[in-house]
Amino acid sequence: MKRYNKLKIYSKFLTILIIVLTIFLIILVGYAIYTLYDNYTSDQSSEELMAQFENNYEEIEEGQISEENPSEGSENQEQPSEGNNNNSNPSKPSTKKPSTSSGGSSGSAYNLGTFYKGYKVIGIISIPKLKIQYPIFNVDNTATLKIGTAAIYPANVEEALNAPGNVVIAGHNYRNKRMFSKLYTLQNGDSIFITNIYGVTLEYKVYNNYTAGANDFDYATRETNGRTEISLTTCTSDASTRTIVWARVE
Repeated sequence: MKRYNKLKIYSKFLTILIIVLTIFLIILVGYAIYTLYDNYTSDQSSEELMAQFENNYEEIEEGQISEENPSEGSENQEQPSEGNNNNSNPSKPSTKKPSTSSGGSSGSAYNLGTFYKGYKVIGIISIPKLKIQYPIFNVDNTATLKIGTAAIYPANVEEALNAPGNVVIAGHNYRNKRMFSKLYTLQNGDSIFITNIYGVTLEYKVYNNYTAGANDFDYATRETNGRTEISLTTCTSDASTRTIVWARVE
């Protein structure tokens, strides 16, 4: 009888354990499916936004630049042309009407205003080695960093992008291949392409890659001696430090 009772208790325990493990497995699979779907929809939004950005240039005369009201662009204003998938070949990005200037209002083209949930896209970043290409926003928050990157320094990031000085661009580390997750693998000489609102695309070459403290921001205010530079930044996998990459136009 005692042996029977022990077997009965063991059977109940085994049944409960199987139920718990099954529930856990269902939750794990569900989370994985949700993550894949969320990443897919985020990438789709990013691709559509870049397509819109590249098709939203207009020829201008110097001094004719005017800002659109961001509130009018709570979502993408127009659908991109079919088959325009920018992430499928993340090399040097093209622009509809490229300018030959190095930045600023003297260019012959200007983006009329591309917005996502009210946040303005001021450019596109492409890193061929990492096979990534994303929009650059002028604000960093949960919404913008979910589908792109953000220029966080200096204050006039829209004018500063592709102009002499240093612009800091931040992106998330999703611990996979998305966004800036593989930023730490960049090496000196690797190329980074930046397109700004004036249709100017410049190639930057990496010349420094290091790990800094979570609160270190000295890299942003460094002296560039009149050169056009960018600093890319993201948290490391344990979020205790940050990966910093410096690149400049040669």
